[in-house]
Amino acid sequence: MINKWLMMWVLVIALASCTESQKQQSMEINVKELGTEGLEGNLQKGVSAAYAGVLNGELLVAGGCNFPDKLGFEGGKKVFYDEIVHFDTAANTWKTVGKLQQAAAYGVSVAIPDGYLWIGGQTATNSLADCYKVAFSREKGVTLNSFPTLPETIDNFAGTSVGSKVFVAGGSASGKASNKVFYIDAAKDNEWKQLADFPGDARVQPVLAAIEKENDTLLYVLGGFYGGDASKAPTMGEKVLAFSLKQQQWQEVAIQENPNKEIFSLTGATALAIDNRYIACFGGVNHNLFINTITDLYNLGKDTTLTDEQRKEKNYDYMAHYMTQPIDYYNFNKECYVFDTDKKQWLVLAKKADFARAGATLVGNTEEFYLIQGELKPGVRSPKTYKLQIKK
Repeated sequence: MINKWLMMWVLVIALASCTESQKQQSMEINVKELGTEGLEGNLQKGVSAAYAGVLNGELLVAGGCNFPDKLGFEGGKKVFYDEIVHFDTAANTWKTVGKLQQAAAYGVSVAIPDGYLWIGGQTATNSLADCYKVAFSREKGVTLNSFPTLPETIDNFAGTSVGSKVFVAGGSASGKASNKVFYIDAAKDNEWKQLADFPGDARVQPVLAAIEKENDTLLYVLGGFYGGDASKAPTMGEKVLAFSLKQQQWQEVAIQENPNKEIFSLTGATALAIDNRYIACFGGVNHNLFINTITDLYNLGKDTTLTDEQRKEKNYDYMAHYMTQPIDYYNFNKECYVFDTDKKQWLVLAKKADFARAGATLVGNTEEFYLIQGELKPGVRSPKTYKLQIKK
C-alpha cells in the first residue's frame, strides 16, 4: 500500500562551488506531508503565525490565529488560540499537550541549545513582551519557563539564532513599525541588549537569518514591508541588509532579485540558514500585488475629497473584491529562494505549490525541519504541515 504521507523529491539547480573550476555542489529537498488527524475545533481550519519548536525530536505547535467564520471585511472576528499540540509520529496524529499563558500569535520561535524560546507576539487585545523557554518530553510533557522579557512589546517581527545567540528585529514595537534589533546570549545574559537599528524604512513581517564566518556573526534582514505614515507612502523591503556583530555595522549587500532580474517579496516568508553560507526562504506574498494593494488603501485613507462614509464604503468595496479572489490570484511565492551570502546572489532551490503560503512557521534544522500551516490567501489558512530535509 502506498504510504499516505506522499514523499516528493524535488531536484534542483546546482548552487555554487568553492572555485569556478570545481564541480558545482547540488542540493535537493525532500518533502513529506504530515497528517491533520487530531486537530480539534477551529484548529482544523489551520492557523497562521503560530509558535513552534522541535524538542527532543518532537514537533510542538502552539497558538496562532485564523478567521473561523467570516472574513474580516465581512465583520468576521480573528480568533487567537492557546492550545499547544504535539505531532505524535508513531500514531500519525496531533494531540493537545498543554496551553500557552494566553491565546497569542505573531511572535517568533527560536532554537537554543537546550530548548526553544517563544518570544513576543500579540493577543486579541494587546502586544506582548513575554518570552518563555520551552521544554518537552513524552514523560514530563511541555513546560514553559519564564525567560527575560523583551525591552518592549513586539509583534509581527522576525527572530533567529546561532548557538545561544538570539536576535529579533523589525515588526511592530510598542505599536509602531520598527527598525529595532535586540540581542541576547541565552547561555549567560539576563537581559536583552539593543543593537544598532537597521537602515532604511521600518520592516513589518521581515525575515531574519544569522550566519557565523571568519570569527564573526552576521545577521541578515530580508523582506518585510512598511505600511506608510502621514508623510511617507508604503514601501517593500527589497534590500538584503547584513550586520556584523564584531564591527557593529550594517551594510546593504544585495537586492531581492530573482535570476530573471525581477524583484520579489519576502514579506510573511520564513527562512533557514544552511552550511553557514546559504539562506533558504520559503513563501511570502507577491511583491507587485501586495505593494499595489497597500498603496491603494493608503491613498484611499488620505483622500480628503471623501467623507468618512464614502471612504468606508469605498474601502469595503475594495476589500470585498481583493479578499474574495481564488488562491492562485494572490500568487504567493512557490519558489524556495536561496541567498548565497558568499557570492551575494539569489538562486531558486525548488518551486512547489505547497510552499506558496504566508505567515507559516518554520522550525528545525537542515537535517529535519517543518513548514507549519500559514495562509493560502488573505484570511484563509491551511491545516497542512510539511516535514522537509535538505539533501546535499
